[in-house]
Amino acid sequence: MSVTLSEQDILKEKTEYTGVHPQKFALWIAMASMTMFFAALTSALLVKKGDYRSWENFRLPTVFLFSTITVISLSVCIHAALISYRKAKFVQFRWLMFFSFLLGCLFLALQLTGWNVMVHGGMTLTENLSGSFLYVITAAHGVHIIAGLVVMLVFLIHAVRNRKDPIYELRDIINPKRQLNLELLVSYWHYVDAVWVYLYVFFWLNYR
Repeated sequence: MSVTLSEQDILKEKTEYTGVHPQKFALWIAMASMTMFFAALTSALLVKKGDYRSWENFRLPTVFLFSTITVISLSVCIHAALISYRKAKFVQFRWLMFFSFLLGCLFLALQLTGWNVMVHGGMTLTENLSGSFLYVITAAHGVHIIAGLVVMLVFLIHAVRNRKDPIYELRDIINPKRQLNLELLVSYWHYVDAVWVYLYVFFWLNYR
């Protein structure tokens, strides 16, 4: 059966490309959900802080400042990796991805160090509500960091394995699918890094 012109127009209208890749749109939805999650946690902290009988202020460990600098450096490094890939500078791209992964691991190590400082200062997970909030929020963010590191490691392994790909890398041609996946990964890291910068400023203002 032949398709009439009107049916073709209807089909085109239903499948018209909006300019946003479906995977990117799905990532945006996930980011919106994560934003609501962290907004709920920080809002709950502000509410509980108003109860002076159960809230004990303490000084935010300085190591969290270093983890903030680390996570900003990670964003710069992984964005530079994306730019290098777009320019088909694959060797530079792989090294920048490797350094980005190391910075992510360093960030986690610094967060654990911050927890250790708090424990030695007498602020354990169950010692006081103010400390509990800090542990829970940083742990929730740490889970997102770990997820990003796992994906980054998989991406890095594939990048190393495909360094002699005759179709793309040996001809200095960009793989469109890999570029899309890299853009998604970079967007995710920019988001979780921005969330931590927000959390650090929030903690600094509320733990003094």
